[in-house]
Amino acid sequence: GANNLLNPKYGDTNLDMFVAGDSRSGKVIAKQLTLDLGFADCYDVGGNDKFALLEEFAFFWINLAMFQKLGREIGFKLLKR
Repeated sequence: GANNLLNPKYGDTNLDMFVAGDSRSGKVIAKQLTLDLGFADCYDVGGNDKFALLEEFAFFWINLAMFQKLGREIGFKLLKR
């Protein structure tokens, strides 16, 4: 949701963003833009062949937000050990 672009902060945690594409320079710019917006990190999921993954990820968010009635104030954070 656009609300997450305006404010990616949830409590003490900032959301993560994800990018895909074959343009190395385009991904560098996209990553910097997401960091400038306040996202914690921007993960590169691959080239143009990974666009469908991000589209399905967006549909997953829409499903949770709208159809499962969780609302638009939800987002994703990649956790690592």
